[in-house]
Amino acid sequence: MKGKSMKKTKRRHVIVANFIKAFRVFVYEVKNAIVRCADKLQLNVNNTKDYGYVDLAPTDNAENVSEYLRALEWALNDKNITNIALAGPYGAGKSSIIETFLRIHPSIKYINISLAMFRKNDQDAIQQGDGDNFEKQLEEGILKQLFYKVHYSKIPQSRYRKLHKVSLGISLMHVIFTGALIIGLMFFLAPGKLEELKNAYSNMMSILFGERVLYYVLCTGVMGMVIIAIMTVLFRWINTKWRSIEINIADKAVIKADEKDEALSLNKNMDEILYFFEETNYTLIVIEDFDRFDTPEVYTKLREINKIINSYDAIQRKIVFIYALKDDIFHSEDRTKLFDFIIPVVPYIDVTNSGEYLKRKLKILKFKGLEFDIPNDYITNVAPFISDMRVLNNICNEFIVFKKNIKDSQDLDKLQDVQMLSLIIFKNMYPREFAKLQESEGIIKEAYHDKSSFVKEMSDDLEKKIEIAMGEKEKSDSLELLDAEDIKLAFIQKLVGDRGVFTEIHVSNITYTKSEILKCDFSLSQMGTGSANVYYKSANYPYAVEQYETKRDIEKTMCSDGITYFEKCDRAIARDKKQRKQIVQNLLDKQKNLYMLRSKTMKALIKEYGADKVLGENVRKNGLLVFMLRHGYIDDTYQMYINYFLSGSVTADELNFIINVRNYAGNSDWNYRIIHPRNVIDRLFDYELEQQKDCLNFDLADFFYNDNSESKKKSAFTKQLAKNDADSRRFIKEYYVRAKNKAEYIRNIAQQKMLFWYDICSDDGLGYRDKVSYLKDIFMYLTVEDIALQNTAANDENPKYSICTFIAESDKIIEQLQDSGAEKVVAVLTQIKVKLRNVDLETVNDIIIKGIFNNELFEISLVMLQNYINFKFGKSIADFQTNIYTYILKQKDCLVTDYLERNIYDFVTEVILPTEANTKEDIDTVFRCIKLLEYDQNLSIQLIQKMDIVMEDLKEWYRTLDARNEEVKPLVDTFLAENKMLATIENLDTYKEKYKFTDEMCDFVDANIDELISDENLDDVHVKEILKKDIQNETIEKILQNYEMESLGDNLNNYNQNVVQKMIDQRYFKYTRSRYNEIQSSFDRLLPLFIKRYWKEFEQDISNINFELTTINVLFKSNLDDEKKAVILNGVNVSQMTREVFDFVRDTHVSILKKYVQETWDKLEVKDRPAFMIKYFSVFSISEIENMFAKMPKEYQTLKQMDKRHEVLLEKNAINEALCQKLKDANYISSYGPKIEKNAISTSHKDKLLARVRAKR
Repeated sequence: MKGKSMKKTKRRHVIVANFIKAFRVFVYEVKNAIVRCADKLQLNVNNTKDYGYVDLAPTDNAENVSEYLRALEWALNDKNITNIALAGPYGAGKSSIIETFLRIHPSIKYINISLAMFRKNDQDAIQQGDGDNFEKQLEEGILKQLFYKVHYSKIPQSRYRKLHKVSLGISLMHVIFTGALIIGLMFFLAPGKLEELKNAYSNMMSILFGERVLYYVLCTGVMGMVIIAIMTVLFRWINTKWRSIEINIADKAVIKADEKDEALSLNKNMDEILYFFEETNYTLIVIEDFDRFDTPEVYTKLREINKIINSYDAIQRKIVFIYALKDDIFHSEDRTKLFDFIIPVVPYIDVTNSGEYLKRKLKILKFKGLEFDIPNDYITNVAPFISDMRVLNNICNEFIVFKKNIKDSQDLDKLQDVQMLSLIIFKNMYPREFAKLQESEGIIKEAYHDKSSFVKEMSDDLEKKIEIAMGEKEKSDSLELLDAEDIKLAFIQKLVGDRGVFTEIHVSNITYTKSEILKCDFSLSQMGTGSANVYYKSANYPYAVEQYETKRDIEKTMCSDGITYFEKCDRAIARDKKQRKQIVQNLLDKQKNLYMLRSKTMKALIKEYGADKVLGENVRKNGLLVFMLRHGYIDDTYQMYINYFLSGSVTADELNFIINVRNYAGNSDWNYRIIHPRNVIDRLFDYELEQQKDCLNFDLADFFYNDNSESKKKSAFTKQLAKNDADSRRFIKEYYVRAKNKAEYIRNIAQQKMLFWYDICSDDGLGYRDKVSYLKDIFMYLTVEDIALQNTAANDENPKYSICTFIAESDKIIEQLQDSGAEKVVAVLTQIKVKLRNVDLETVNDIIIKGIFNNELFEISLVMLQNYINFKFGKSIADFQTNIYTYILKQKDCLVTDYLERNIYDFVTEVILPTEANTKEDIDTVFRCIKLLEYDQNLSIQLIQKMDIVMEDLKEWYRTLDARNEEVKPLVDTFLAENKMLATIENLDTYKEKYKFTDEMCDFVDANIDELISDENLDDVHVKEILKKDIQNETIEKILQNYEMESLGDNLNNYNQNVVQKMIDQRYFKYTRSRYNEIQSSFDRLLPLFIKRYWKEFEQDISNINFELTTINVLFKSNLDDEKKAVILNGVNVSQMTREVFDFVRDTHVSILKKYVQETWDKLEVKDRPAFMIKYFSVFSISEIENMFAKMPKEYQTLKQMDKRHEVLLEKNAINEALCQKLKDANYISSYGPKIEKNAISTSHKDKLLARVRAKR
């Protein structure tokens, strides 16, 4: 009992739960129905006229169509007209004319048939002449549209079954009827079986429910209903799966027939068409879009169908076909044969008036509240590309959608309406290309790919030219100046002449070698003026003693054209500097062109280079796109106009940029277009912006530096630029050209990069004007303290590239910087402690000029001193530059004098010495300057060299030196070298007293020997002392010729060889055995000269001289004539004969005693003896000759006489012929003559000499 109670309770719960569930479903359905009704009511109530949209469907209220309607009415009333054509271009309004006509005449029963064919493969099949298949498809297409126009019940006898809904009631009736029929048949045919089924069912129910009849009845009813329901569902499934075939026309037409394999023949299709018109009352068939087939054969077949229909007796009314088609589908008079009446449709718009229509439509949109900025010029320019009304209307519709969704709803003010409308026009004209654009493909993407390729090609070309220009610049920097070098070489040749090879030149105690003079940046004027010692070596005797010659006023050495070498060299160097400047400027121009090229827009590139070069052939085929790109109506921001931009989203290209950064791609393009920089930056980490080179991008830089606010990411990006690597430095330069907010850009870079100015100044790729531009911005936008920090950092790295140095070396820089404020300029110059040198102050603010001189912000230079005097006194002194220091001292200007003398070194090196005209300083001024310089050797020497001064009394000057004898020696030597000391024996003695007789004194003596010889204080002591020094040969000759000593008792060993040589040459002393011995022992090389000059005395004394071997060698190697050598040989013992003597005996042609000949024969080499025998044949007897053959080469040994005569073969040559002649003359041989000796092995032969030797007597 308890179990049954629980079951009942559970059953009740289930029933209640099902009831609640059903109730909830009911409430939900009711609620949805109410919402749908409310929405439908709202749609019907809302006023949508102000939305601005225009439908694209044909209108039934067309304007200006009255004549078209009259023509149609007339044609329809004419019993002979059954084919009417409305001919006009696409969008001309043909469909609107028809719709308006049908609205006006509702009594006309019509059917609209449209068989548009857009697939190229189907159209090709038609054009290829597949006529049967084409007719079949056409008829089936017409049949399909007719068939689906009416209810299937109106054409019950059609062989084609049209799918229709099978009702549930009919299916249920079929099942009940079928079930009743089966039971009735069983009742009559097998009643026993039916009774058995009944009894079995009763037994089963009794077992289940016992005596509960109610349950029995309920279960039976439920089971019956379930069986009927299952049978009904089964019936409907079988009915829908009935076998059929399928017909496809133009991708849409589907007709099903009962037969599976039966083909649809032409007759069947035509029968169906005729049956349709027989059963219905339609009189007008409107046929549209058939001209899409683009073939007249379509209309031929349609005319045939029309003819068949109207000829069918069962159809007692006229059936009219109206065709809407384009004008140019027929190319001849064929159309008048195909149609009974043609109505031409004048297009409402075309390329000539589409602009006005578009202006009107946009004006209406603006009137209805849509705000946009589209100039009339743009509409006028773009309208000729649009000639279809529907396209124009759709462009306006899409413009509303895009503008409100993309621009207005997102508050993107930066989006331009012109660019948006341009893309919509492109979308309507080329929808497939626009669809590709959504996938980052298509013709626009290809255009920008072409642009990138063009820019890369041009960049590569420019980079090659830059590389060439860099090579030219490096070549200009490294190679010597050819013209200047030629002038220098000519100058050297002028100094040396043909005396020898130039080695070096000494000017004012400074040595200049040939290599130093030939350096490209060396000017001849750098050597100074005055006398110079030119050193050279003999060209014929490279190991000879180096000699020199003093040249006066070398700066006045003239070329053949009357111009000094100094001036000509300066001109050549200046000319080359100008050429180098042109080379550098050429390099800078090309680099700037490269920067500008990479930053140019598509519009700028096409304008400059033309679309033929920038765009590829495929892109150029699209005239509309080329037009849009040329005028900038479509630019590289196009992605912003084609996607619904969500806050924080990025484009596909921007996402690729981020991925490249993350993947360390290393192929970043700084011009890579980033439309949403803020969103890209939000996706990048700080460390990526700071460390990743792929983050360098001009659009990101624009975003950061166009805003003056600070952020961590901005700081990180700036730190990336502040790195000391080539990419960062190049990015800084390239972005500087295009930066929109240079103030913020310069401030950020300078704060993060202390070497910002250093990188700019040290960059050879930037010209002077570019560097000045950077410096002007630095002065304009940075504080005084920041500028000072930039200067300090650059100075620590390399002072050459500091701000201070750059300003000091520029002549007009102050004038260009004063725009940042006079007080600021003075403050900066004071802070960085600049020293201006050659600045032009003519147009500079007086406040700045006063600040410069009051704060000593100038280097001591001629220009600055001249500027100071001009500013102070308002005039220029005529002779100021000829004696600058002397003039200033005479003016007693304490301010200038004090500043100059506190900086005497700068004054001397920057003004006194470099000023070419400044040569007239007084000797006292020079002495004052030397004293202020604390006798600085280099500068004092240069002062002495430069000034036109003469020291008259050396002793008097020494009294003012405060015991600085050794310290001033180089200065005194300079006075001597420059010949700026009075040439007196007194000054000579003063100098010797302090420094002895130095080389400098020797040079001075050489230069002034004439004056010294004429000095009454000259005596033998001075002369001997001078001759014992290293003086020139010319000086020695002058002394020996013009001064005769009372006696020369000194040993010659006390004099130099060149002095002794000159004495010998001039027979300055008498010949004595002691003089001979002195020369033999100390000057053996002069012994031949001594013998030659004193030959008579020597010849008389030769028998008393015992010659040494070294003396013999010297004499026989000398250029004494052979007669004198033969005389000397007679005084030489045979045992003393040396190789030089043997050579003399062998080679001489003078008579030699037999003992020397015999000794020489013994010492000769065997190969030399035949020639020697011929030379001295007469000296020997025949017997001696015969014995000598044994000591000669082997072929001569057979010449010895034998008991009988014999023949000897000798080589045929001049020596052997001469020998044979000698032997024949001596009757040693009887005769001799040539003989040819043949070679047994080869065919060659040799010429021989056959001598017939006599028999021994």
